[in-house]
Amino acid sequence: MTGYGTSSALLEAARSWRPRLLAERDRSEALRRLPDALARDLAEAGFFGIFLPQAYGGVDLTPMQAMAVFEELARADASVAWCVWNGNTHWVTAQLPAETARTIHAAPAIITANSTRASGRARLVEGGYRVSGRWALVSGCHLASWLVLLAVVHDGDKPRLTAAGAPETRFMLVPASECRIIDTWTVSGLRGTGSHDVVVDDRFVPQGHTASFTDPYVLADPRYRIPPFSKVIPGLGAMALGIACNAIETLIEIASEKVPQRTSQSLRENHGAQLRVSQAESLVRSARLYLLDSLQQLWSALLDGRGVTMQARAQARLAASHAVANAAQAVDLMYGAAGATALYTTCPLERAFRDVHAITQHIGVNPRVMESTGRVLLGLESDTPLL
Repeated sequence: MTGYGTSSALLEAARSWRPRLLAERDRSEALRRLPDALARDLAEAGFFGIFLPQAYGGVDLTPMQAMAVFEELARADASVAWCVWNGNTHWVTAQLPAETARTIHAAPAIITANSTRASGRARLVEGGYRVSGRWALVSGCHLASWLVLLAVVHDGDKPRLTAAGAPETRFMLVPASECRIIDTWTVSGLRGTGSHDVVVDDRFVPQGHTASFTDPYVLADPRYRIPPFSKVIPGLGAMALGIACNAIETLIEIASEKVPQRTSQSLRENHGAQLRVSQAESLVRSARLYLLDSLQQLWSALLDGRGVTMQARAQARLAASHAVANAAQAVDLMYGAAGATALYTTCPLERAFRDVHAITQHIGVNPRVMESTGRVLLGLESDTPLL
């Protein structure tokens, strides 16, 4: 993979991309997906290799380094950040047969899209599976060369059960050429992510192109044993904080020029606006510190061989939910402070309002998550394997 080999270089690259991302935002919204050239250039720069193992040509950043890049991209365009984040989930790459992983990522600038909704059926056949199904919300599906789709394994007409009695699921790696995209993404927030439905009609997937969270690890480094949802879900918080940073910057610009109706004072001299911008700034900064601290503690324990406790997992998930909630509150404060100016699509606050509230709808930060983390904090067993 060409591009940037260090975290600082990739973060600086994200900052240098800001003018182009701002210039292409309206086009992405009109297309309801990222333009092909933009996605290709992002991939060639290394952004879709943030979490890809070095063994397969990736940049292989730590979670903390990745959060900084996701946040920076979201300051310019949340849809770009979302597609980059979603293309970096790499849920089971460290558990795939090495030959399969090298085949998929052999060419530079490969983009994958995925769905963790087990809405497909994988029927056991000789040498692999016959896969059919329809998956919703497959962000960046138009950009991808491969689709990584979760399916329920069927032996004949019945789901195959795990030792715990639950239906067995596996990720199926399907070439994009064997999938159909159904245009469903007509939405308000994150409009440029192209999160359409994807259909697979009775396609053969070899056994070696499948994997599950419970498969043995092919890559031995402890860094690849980070719980997948502890690595991926915090990105939602980072992106939401990037949107909030942009909202604060926008309000500051507006406040320097706007004189609200029925007053002679500029908006920045208004006590209410001053209070709101202080509240928003403190919400963002405190949430960022908690998010990074929770990840740093989890990561250090993992690399030191101490193992990742359920408490550490709960803290990382709680920090992600907290960051999204704080960011949404900060954006709402800035939106309210700007008055009618924020209503216009030419105002970045209008887009920030739509995008941050779209992130709040992701299942990874659903309020139910905080019930699960609360159980752990109270000394009870987790009620979900997703922690």
